[in-house]
Amino acid sequence: MEVYTFEKSYLERLKEAEAVLSWDGAVIPASQVRSEWKSFVELQIEPTGWQAIWRIPRVICEDLKLRYPTIVYGYVDQVIFDELKAVFVVTAVQDNDIHLPERNEVHLIELWPTLKQENTALNVDTTAECVDRLRFFYTYVWMPWDKDYDDDRDWVQQHLEARIQLACDLSKNKLSRPLACHVRSLTMEARYIEQRLEYLELDLSDAEAESDDEAVELKDNGSDPSRKLPKTPVGGGGDRNVSLNMSTLPVTDLMGLHLRMAIIRSEFEILENTEMRRAYSELKANGIKCNLASGLLLDHVDRPALCHLVTVAGPLQQQIDLLLMAKQHLGNQKMDVSMGKSLQDVLTLSQSNDCIFLSPGQHTIKFLEHFNDKGCLKGLSKSETIMNCDKNFNQLPVICSSDEDSTLLVIDGDYTFTNLVFNCSRVRRGILLRNGNLYLKGCRLTGDGHSSTQEGIVCLPGANLELKDCLIEDFGVGISMRPQSQAELGSVTIKNTLTGMELMDRSVAVNLQGSKCIFENCCVGIIADGISMPGRMEKELVLKDFNELKSFNDQNLMGNCNFVKCRKCIRVFNESNQLVAKHLHEILREEGGEDKENIKIA
Repeated sequence: MEVYTFEKSYLERLKEAEAVLSWDGAVIPASQVRSEWKSFVELQIEPTGWQAIWRIPRVICEDLKLRYPTIVYGYVDQVIFDELKAVFVVTAVQDNDIHLPERNEVHLIELWPTLKQENTALNVDTTAECVDRLRFFYTYVWMPWDKDYDDDRDWVQQHLEARIQLACDLSKNKLSRPLACHVRSLTMEARYIEQRLEYLELDLSDAEAESDDEAVELKDNGSDPSRKLPKTPVGGGGDRNVSLNMSTLPVTDLMGLHLRMAIIRSEFEILENTEMRRAYSELKANGIKCNLASGLLLDHVDRPALCHLVTVAGPLQQQIDLLLMAKQHLGNQKMDVSMGKSLQDVLTLSQSNDCIFLSPGQHTIKFLEHFNDKGCLKGLSKSETIMNCDKNFNQLPVICSSDEDSTLLVIDGDYTFTNLVFNCSRVRRGILLRNGNLYLKGCRLTGDGHSSTQEGIVCLPGANLELKDCLIEDFGVGISMRPQSQAELGSVTIKNTLTGMELMDRSVAVNLQGSKCIFENCCVGIIADGISMPGRMEKELVLKDFNELKSFNDQNLMGNCNFVKCRKCIRVFNESNQLVAKHLHEILREEGGEDKENIKIA
C-alpha cells in the first residue's frame, strides 16, 4: 500500500507555511495561528471519505502496550476543522494482537492519505498536500509552548523567521553535530510531553466528570445508600488509600511535565536565537573546551592517548584500592593517567583511543555525541557482580542520564564498554549505534519496566553490534536491528521485555553464538519483520524454535537460543502481507524526528 509523500526543500515548505500565516501585514498573535490554519484547511481538505494510514502516537502506544511505531489502515469519517482533527475509522491492522476502538479522534498530522482511494471523485491530491503542509508546520515550526504566548505580541514576527532559520540550519548541517542532536532531542521531548499532557488532562477531566456523576447518583440514592456498595472498593481503608493515590498520581505527573516543559522552553529559546547559536558553534569549531573541574579553558590539541580515572567521593583506602585496580587493568600499557572529577568532564575532554576507568557509584551524563572513535570505557568491578546483583546498584559503576534525554548514549565509530551498568530508566532509548562497531562485555542495561516503546539498543543500517556476557532487562524492546545491521551475541540474556529482539528486515544478520543466549519472561522473544515466505498466505507465523526461523533466512541467521517463560517465542511477519511497503514504513518511522534526532539530515 502506497501513501502520498512530498519531496520539497525545507525552504519551500517553510515559505508555504509563511504564506498561510500572511494576513496583509496584520499582527498575528499565537492564539490566531490555529485559526489561520483552520481557514486554510477548510478550503483544501475533503471533509469525509478518504482512506489513510494512521501512525499511532507514542503516548497511545505506551498506554496500549504497543510497539512503536504502530500503523493501521482506515478512512476519515469526519474532519473536525476547529481542532484540526479527524474521526478515523480503523478497518485493517498489521498485527492481529492490536485491539483498538473502531472510531478514533486523531490529529490530522498523524494521517498519511493513501494513493489508492475507493472514491475516485475525491480530490485527495490536494488533501494530501494540505495535510503534509500542516504536519510540517506543527512538527518543525510550531512549539508546544507557543499556545501560551502573549496575545499582544506578533508571533509571526517574533518567531517564524527564527524557526525557519533554525530548521534550514538543521537541514543543511550548518550546526555542529552535537548541537544539532541536542536541538532535535529537545524538540522531540517537548512534543512527547505535549502529547502526554493532553492525555493526562483528558484522564483528569474524565475522572472529574465521573466523580460528578457519582455525586449526583449518590444524592439521588441518598435514601438507599446500599445501592452504592458495588462501586465501593472492597477491603476498607487500605483500598481507599490505593484509590486516593491513583487519583493524585496524574496531578503529580502533570506538575512534573509542566516543569520539564518550562526548562526545555528556556533552553530552546536561547538556541533559537541565531547569534547565540553562532557563538556556540564558533566556540566548538575553535576547539575550545571548558574544563569544569578546574574552571579553566583548555586547548583541545592532539596528544598521546590518556587513561582517565573517574571516581566518586569515598574513603582514602577505597581510592587507593581503585588506583591499584586501574593499574592491574592497564597492565604493561604505558599511558599517562588523568584524574577526572566527573564522567561528564572527562567525556568533554577525551579524544580517540583514550581509555576511561569508572569507579563504583552513579555517574550522570547529559548531552549527546560524547563517545569518540576507538575509545573504551571500563567499570572497576567484576562482571559476575554486575550480572548477579539485584536492582540495588549502589556498589556498581552506573551510567545514567542527568536529564530526561531521549537517548543515553550515541555511538558513531568503534567503541568498547566493559563491566558497566547502564540505567536507562529516564530515557526512551539506551544506546543508539549509528555507525561502526560497538562491543559490550559484562554489561547490564536496565529500563523503566513500564514503557512499551522504550528501546535498549538500536542498531542503524551498517552498524555492527557485539555483546558478550550481557544482561538486557525491563525494556519495551531489548534490541532493535534496522535493515543492513549486524549483531553477534554470546551468553546474552534478555528478560522482562515486551519484545526481546526485533529484526526489522530480512537483511539483518544475527549470530547467536553457542546456543547460550536466553530470552526470558518476554511477551515475544523475537519479532522478524518482512520475511519472505513463498507460497504462504498467512500474515504472520508463530514459531517455537530459532532453527525454524533460520529456515526462512539461513544466509543471515546463525546459532541458536533458548526461550524461557515467553508468551510467544518468535513471531514472523510475511513480507507479502505488510500493510505498507518497507520504504514507507521507514518514512513513517522517521517522520517527525523519531529516528532523526541523532542522525544528520541529508
